[in-house]
Amino acid sequence: MFTIGLTGGISCGKSAVAFELKKNYGAVTFDIDEETSKLLQPGEEFFNDYVKHFGEQILLGNGHIDRRIVREIIFHDVEERKWINSVTHPVLLNRARQILVDCQERGERLVVMEVPLLFEAGWEDLFDEIWAVYLPTNLQLNRLIKRDKINAEQAVTRIKSQMPIREICRRADLVVKNQTSFSALQKQIKKSVEGRWQFKNSQ
Repeated sequence: MFTIGLTGGISCGKSAVAFELKKNYGAVTFDIDEETSKLLQPGEEFFNDYVKHFGEQILLGNGHIDRRIVREIIFHDVEERKWINSVTHPVLLNRARQILVDCQERGERLVVMEVPLLFEAGWEDLFDEIWAVYLPTNLQLNRLIKRDKINAEQAVTRIKSQMPIREICRRADLVVKNQTSFSALQKQIKKSVEGRWQFKNSQ
């Protein structure tokens, strides 16, 4: 089994890369943000911690956590961001490890896990390779504004709350540049995958 930790800045196109690896190379993909969402549901591991810490202001009318409110809090407050990371990262690390063990037992050939804060969380040793998705800041900003329907100031705050993309790319084993067309992105992924002995016969 070969494992890839897929990281990069917010709204840089990690999910697009993961989808291509799944569709064309048989990868089993996981998104650590989706795992977080599951654990934030009422009755799950993170729910009571969040409500106790932030108060009922973060709850929707149906009793679920409003992640938009939580995001605004943590993107603007370094200490709150540290608190959330201290609560979530150990649990998510255990879950990620279990996912990889399960995949190994099932005989999966290629596993890709999206981890936005991979380097911040110190998960470098969890994967065989780390791929970073790069997008120029101006394009990242525009995509984030459109995707999350926020203004430029909010988008800049979110981007600056994360490790600079150039530092992420410097520390990664491979950089996928997502700055022109989707077909160009596909060609980069194909070039990155083909010729690597680990991926032979994975399709």
